[in-house]
Amino acid sequence: MLKYVDEKALDPDLHKNNQLTTKTDIPTMDGNETIIEVKGLYKKFCRSLKRSMFYGSFDIMRNMLGIPYEQGVLRKSEFWALENVNFSLKKGETLGIIGTNGSGKSTLLRLISGIFPPDKGSITINGRIGSLIAVGAGFHPHMTGRENIFLNGTILGMSKKDIKERFDSIVDFADIGNFLDAPVSTYSSGMRVRLGFAIAVHSDPDILLVDEILSVGDLSFRNKSLRYMATLREKARGIIFISHNLEQVRVLCNRVIILDKGRIIYDGPTHEGCVQYQEMTREIRLDCVNKEINSAISATSEKFRERQSSGEEIEIIDIGITDINNKKINKIGMKESFNIFCAFEAKKDLEGLYFTAVIVSSDDYKPLIYLVSNDDYKTDFKNIKKGKYRINITIPEHHLIPSVYVLNFAIRNEKTGETYERIFSNVGFRVESDGHYLERGVVAVKENWKLIAE
Repeated sequence: MLKYVDEKALDPDLHKNNQLTTKTDIPTMDGNETIIEVKGLYKKFCRSLKRSMFYGSFDIMRNMLGIPYEQGVLRKSEFWALENVNFSLKKGETLGIIGTNGSGKSTLLRLISGIFPPDKGSITINGRIGSLIAVGAGFHPHMTGRENIFLNGTILGMSKKDIKERFDSIVDFADIGNFLDAPVSTYSSGMRVRLGFAIAVHSDPDILLVDEILSVGDLSFRNKSLRYMATLREKARGIIFISHNLEQVRVLCNRVIILDKGRIIYDGPTHEGCVQYQEMTREIRLDCVNKEINSAISATSEKFRERQSSGEEIEIIDIGITDINNKKINKIGMKESFNIFCAFEAKKDLEGLYFTAVIVSSDDYKPLIYLVSNDDYKTDFKNIKKGKYRINITIPEHHLIPSVYVLNFAIRNEKTGETYERIFSNVGFRVESDGHYLERGVVAVKENWKLIAE
């Protein structure tokens, strides 16, 4: 059993409230053994390298002199990478940790594996940990793959006898071919990952920590690794798995934690967690779109990325979406009807117009839905007099998956096809999940599944 507890920096108030434990045994819950217990965990870093080196030297001197100091206070340029993190892992659980870049996922795994000490709080571990936190972590670049198997295996707690007994299985799992006796510095990143993962899983860990490594390597190895992790779960081991691949998280994990700016904002069932995480990231993307709009407005008094205009007949004033009550919105549900609108001014009398409205992806601006008013002679807009107008397009069923989208619009001459005004906008809107759909594909449809034996 390993236990990482900061001794001097523990907040006395936390002791009083019994939020931190100094027990050597982990309590059990619901008859299941708890193999990791994290309580009141804090970790800070410094944004300035010079200040970080100064703080480090200063803290070492104070430790040597026996001068107590409060680690739970931020100094200049410091920030909390993890703040008041609490969770437990039971035997047999596979816990997924997801979050945006910089949310503290990798830092948390490094604290659990003992690479970093906590600034406040405790991590209690019951069992042996196998960590695969970075590509080729623990490898000596000038030693061969064979030598690194013995080196890395020893670091993970295996005896020389254990390594020899499992050597062939490790080599077979890693599938590095004729490179076994070549220096690791000559390996590709995929080969280093395969070798590192093979050693980690053959160290027979009670708890396996995996940090975003299954995105490297070919499909065959990724599938082999996922199968092995599923086998570990069936053997009642514990796994903590970090990945941006929500499909892998959804299938592999019993439970999910969402980290945001160093804090846990969700801890619960996997599917609901994946949906909430995608809703959160969609909100971030929509905020980015809105910031682009505000930046464009302040800089040029326009909110369009690009405007192509003849400048004589038409001027588009505003575009966006509304609900069925014509209230301007930027979020809709998957099953909700909505309107696309375009407010424009005709600067002179015009014989006839037709309109195109395009819904594009906010990531790459690829067109997903393309609407044309005069396709199959759907609608005629003739004899447009000089003045201001608003065109409304009602979409009863949009079938868009939960994501963030952007609107483009164009107004053209009905007879000649010439373009009067064409807008590539930053006007974004978000489709919210109904609690079941993840962000997959382009459209959400209702389908039936049937297995037929032939």
